[in-house]
This record gives sequence, C-alpha cells and structure tokens, in this order.
Amino acid sequence: MADPAVVKGPGMLWVMSSISRPDIMDEKTYMKWYDEDHIAEIMETSGIQTAYRYKDVDIGKVDKPYLAFYPMKDLAFTTGEDFKKIRVKSDLLPGSRLCYDLADIDVRYVGLVGKTEYAVPKKESAPYVLLAGIYPSDDTPESEVEKYYDEQIKELSKAKGYMRSTRFKLLYARSNAQSRALKGLPTTDTPPPEPPTRMVLHEFSEEPDSGIRDKLRTDKSNKIVADAKETEAILYKLVVAHGRKNFFE
Repeated sequence: MADPAVVKGPGMLWVMSSISRPDIMDEKTYMKWYDEDHIAEIMETSGIQTAYRYKDVDIGKVDKPYLAFYPMKDLAFTTGEDFKKIRVKSDLLPGSRLCYDLADIDVRYVGLVGKTEYAVPKKESAPYVLLAGIYPSDDTPESEVEKYYDEQIKELSKAKGYMRSTRFKLLYARSNAQSRALKGLPTTDTPPPEPPTRMVLHEFSEEPDSGIRDKLRTDKSNKIVADAKETEAILYKLVVAHGRKNFFE
C-alpha cells in the first residue's frame, strides 16, 4: 500500500494500461467506461479536478498504449477513504464488469520536482506529451540525474512545437495485484512493478521529430543513460481532457 508519509504533496497519478481480454472488450467499450464512468466519478471527488487521456502514437507496437493522468495539489488524497471508494466495477464493462479482469493497469504515484515556464502562452492542453523516464543505477548521484535532465530540457526546448517540461519522482507504483488489494478484492502475491524512478514530461504543440525519441532511447554516450537500469521515451497524442484542464500552471 502507498505510504502516507511518502505519498503527499503536489504530483499526479500516472496510469498506463492495455486491454487484456480483447475477446470480450474492445477499445471503444474500454474508453467509454473511462470517460463516461470512471473519470466522471473521479471528477466528483474533492481531490482531483483534472484528468487527461492520451494514446501512445505507436499503438499496436507497445505493451500499454493507453494513458490517463491526474494532476493533484496533494497526493495525500490517494491514501484516504474517498479515493478508495472510487468504483472499479461498472455496468459499462463486459464479463465480470471488473476493470482488473479486463485490462492490465499500472499506476505510478509521482511527486512534482519542478517545471519550466511555457515557451509561449498556453492556449490549449498539450496535443502531444513525450515521457522521458530513467531508473538510474544505484551509484548515480541525484545531482547527476538533475544535470542530465537539465541538459535534456535545454536541447528539447529548441525543437519545433516545444511548450514546457515538468519533472517528477516516483513515490509508489502498483499493478493489478496491488490495486485489487487496495479495493479489498481477492489478489495474488505478484510483486509491485519497478518503473523508472525519475521522469520528465515534455509538452509539444505538434508531433516532435521521431529522432528525438530514438536518441532518448538509444543514446549511450551519456553515462547516466549507459549505466541506467531502465530508460523510456514514449510519445502520446491527446485524446481528451476533462475538468479544469490545469497541469501545474
């Protein structure tokens, strides 16, 4: 379970998922549940006022192409009873009607570390976001990770369509097994996921050049990247924004 002593302060829930039962649930049904039931209920809570849904531009080639994220003023809300009461079973879903029986859902609780200012005044939610995550080696100093991201942001800020960059650190992560336990449902002893511990979300007004992602994924000239346990560079395209549409402005 998430530790209340750790999971607090500004940050967001970052939720990546895939359909595990395509034989009985298609994308249209899954997204209808997300928008009309799940996110609609979340928007009625006291702790979350904004939700975004994006889709991986490489859908069909990736493990979890569906992304939803929820910026929050205080992640402590996620350790309270109101959050635990959010339903995960719906008449809009087929079969058992339980989302965890139909989709593989990984959830990251990430704390806000810092952000840049918008390169130009923001007029809309970012049409594209580029996730750049890294799980540094155990002996990599925090200062070196920050320096790596400083250099990355400086370089990407020159790219066409660049809007802003926001940094986060991982506080907790759960997969279906831990999510079932959170909801008091039968579960397994599957260990929690170990995603990258640091991430930056780069916002773009148009699709950035594919070479940017390729470099983030494969460039081993930087020691931080070469020594990392894991790196990720995933580009998402906006599907819909709900609520106040505020992303740490």
